[in-house]
Amino acid sequence: MENEKKNNQKQNSVDENEFPNSKVLLVSVKRTRRFLERTARELLAGGTRYIILSGLGDALPLCVQLQSSLQSKNAAVVVKIETSYSYFNSNYSYTPGLKIYMEKHPDFKGSRISPGYVSFHDKTDGFTPIFDENPNEYICSVNAGDSKLYVGGEGINGAFADLLSSQNQEVDKYEELFKDLLNKAVKEHGEKTDEEIKSVINDNLDKKYPDVKLALCRIRSSLKKGNDFTTGSVFIVTFKKNFPHKKEKNMGMVYVVGPKGKNYSSVEEFLEAVHETAENLMTALCDYNGLVKREEIKHVRMNTCRICLFSGSKYKHSNASKLDVAKAILNGLAVGYRHGPSPRLNFTYDENVFKDAWIETTGLQVFTHNDKE
Repeated sequence: MENEKKNNQKQNSVDENEFPNSKVLLVSVKRTRRFLERTARELLAGGTRYIILSGLGDALPLCVQLQSSLQSKNAAVVVKIETSYSYFNSNYSYTPGLKIYMEKHPDFKGSRISPGYVSFHDKTDGFTPIFDENPNEYICSVNAGDSKLYVGGEGINGAFADLLSSQNQEVDKYEELFKDLLNKAVKEHGEKTDEEIKSVINDNLDKKYPDVKLALCRIRSSLKKGNDFTTGSVFIVTFKKNFPHKKEKNMGMVYVVGPKGKNYSSVEEFLEAVHETAENLMTALCDYNGLVKREEIKHVRMNTCRICLFSGSKYKHSNASKLDVAKAILNGLAVGYRHGPSPRLNFTYDENVFKDAWIETTGLQVFTHNDKE
């Protein structure tokens, strides 16, 4: 057993030297080929250069099928194959083994986000509704907010104010709530790196904010301007009552403070800020669902988040197109994506840029909103 362990360590060292930036994918018959292929594609989309498919015994046929599927879809190409015949003391027998070394295909397109988790609204006579009148799952909707943290004004922020006010919510109170929560986040995490920052929550809101069940905030340190942490910050509020369209499954609002193009000298800096904001958005969504799963908060899971093109209209950089902004949002969401806690993502229609960006950057299947219902 000790010799086996030493041999494995030696082999891993050889693999790391010959194939830097590689990940081993253990192939088992307990997993479906679809699951394994999705995992391989997520690794490649996340920056991994080499995938090492490793299987033993009855997993060998599945290992070969997985290799064939990845190669036929221009995801990866075979660069090396190794076979083995190892003796295992546990069952006193020899077991055949297979390692297939695959390098990311130069034409690979993909995303860490599974296509089944993404859907797009088609063009309608008006704007995509903020919430559905008859939702069949728990959904939050993104509001493209302002650095002053109010709900109101023009655009989708104004539409949110109108909708929530029509349900007798006290919309004016959100500004104070967000400012209090931002101050708490800065006090607890303002000196930390983005990797160290955690979401902060407040679920004791009954008296001051009767419409709100829970409020969460996550800041983005890399986007702060001096002592101002508003840009890139994300707030999640779940409603306690007065739900949009009187439906409890219209569960909450996700208030995103995107960057303003006029504050950036170059379009590249602006799009990077959009990317980082989207990453922070996804991380906040996963944080919320993670808290629910671990029962640290007694709330329902967010099944879907409806996402609009924040920083994509009057606030975008003059040299950026809406398609550029959509790509930056999608790429940022992919970086923050975690398969377990992530809600499904439902993108609003805005000159079809989200769907175009998805197809152009990933080459993956597209679902419309109706397909997912």
